[in-house]
Amino acid sequence: MKQYKLNIINREHTGRGVARRLRAEGNIPACVYSKGNSRSISLSVVEFRDLKRSIGGGAALIELVDEKGEIALTSIQEIQRDTLKNCINHIDFLEVARGESFVAHVPVHLIGEADALGVKNDGGMIDHKSHEVEIRCRPSKLPDHIEVDVKDLEVGGAIHISDLPAVDGVEYLGNPIQVIVSCQPPTVAIEETVVVEEVAADEVPASKVKDDGAAEGDGAK
Repeated sequence: MKQYKLNIINREHTGRGVARRLRAEGNIPACVYSKGNSRSISLSVVEFRDLKRSIGGGAALIELVDEKGEIALTSIQEIQRDTLKNCINHIDFLEVARGESFVAHVPVHLIGEADALGVKNDGGMIDHKSHEVEIRCRPSKLPDHIEVDVKDLEVGGAIHISDLPAVDGVEYLGNPIQVIVSCQPPTVAIEETVVVEEVAADEVPASKVKDDGAAEGDGAK
């Protein structure tokens, strides 16, 4: 497991006003949690963006280096985002100890989607329901992602947490029957066609012509 480094600054002051000021200065308020303890920190928006680009969306261990040079080995537990402003509001890091198990969220990557039996034979669609899974492992066993092959998935079929491939040193958490991916039947759009019948002039009933003419005559009087 490759480790990454990120510079942080410890902070004593907390609150919404402090958080707003940090964001205005180009920083992100964050917390580091460890066995019953927590500390408030801040980090650069630019450095965190570069870090995420380097990680590439997978699970990773991050060494947080503070202004005193002290290092904490962590994993990202939660990123709170402001979708309207397209920015990060807050980050929670979990400090982990080498050799001790911890809980992490790992992305699920699908392979063989285009070759899935339900897609090729019946026009089905792959529905990726759970994009990450919760696991327990030691830091040295943390996988970058969990790979799931869906090539044998037929229409109506599904892959659950209990079906995920075994990974050395990794324990899957959560409900075993939770659906990770399924193959849905094709949807057919039914279009209703409205048929408008055109009536030729010579097909108009004589009574109708007579009535219309009478009406015109009455109007002329």
